[in-house]
Amino acid sequence: MKKFDNIIVFFIVLLLSSACSNTSSTDNAAYPDDEDILYIESDSLLAESQVEEEQISRHKKLSKGYRRTFNDKNDVHLVVAQKYGIEPLASLQEAESQPFHKLARIDSCQYYAIKRLTHSAPYLTPRSKWMLMTIGKNFQDSLASHGVEGYQIIVTSLLRTDDSIRRLRRRNSNASKNSAHRFGTTFDISYIHYNRTDSTAFMPEYRLKETLAEVLYDLRRQGRCYVKYEVKQSCFHVTAW
Repeated sequence: MKKFDNIIVFFIVLLLSSACSNTSSTDNAAYPDDEDILYIESDSLLAESQVEEEQISRHKKLSKGYRRTFNDKNDVHLVVAQKYGIEPLASLQEAESQPFHKLARIDSCQYYAIKRLTHSAPYLTPRSKWMLMTIGKNFQDSLASHGVEGYQIIVTSLLRTDDSIRRLRRRNSNASKNSAHRFGTTFDISYIHYNRTDSTAFMPEYRLKETLAEVLYDLRRQGRCYVKYEVKQSCFHVTAW
């Protein structure tokens, strides 16, 4: 049943990925139909007063600080990663040989840009890729609601194999041997760098960070992911299922 569910999710992701290419595009390509990606359309699903209450509650929570708001511990991420992810892999070559219903390749597209990966491989489970696309789309939709376009989130880390973890630990001895990144469910999104696809676009970095945090807060509150605010790595560490 899990394999069948993953196949269904893969084909949904494949349809959504039709707008993606190996490099991020500056073209204003049309989004897929809204129903293709699950996200809250507040003015249609919630009464206006309830939306305002949700926004006030979110603002109060985020005002306490990102570290306090996004504080899901590594053990929590691991439980979900081990339940919904793949078996840890030894190398990039092993990742490349996995069937499509287990691992989906992650390339830059209109929803996000992939930073040059030095200690991880460009793969996630289909469900986690779907969540990454949702985050990227919701981020852009939130910016558009404020009259801003031309920004993408930047993904800094994806699947880690045994080989990549060994390389990482040679550089950073504090890096975890048993990271949730090993299971294909987890990715990191920078909160200080964003890909500007339109040279005329402008929003202060702190506001871009606030917008991304709001998107993650809503998805986390819906029970669709765990989020850890990583200070040293300057990223949101996200595990999806």
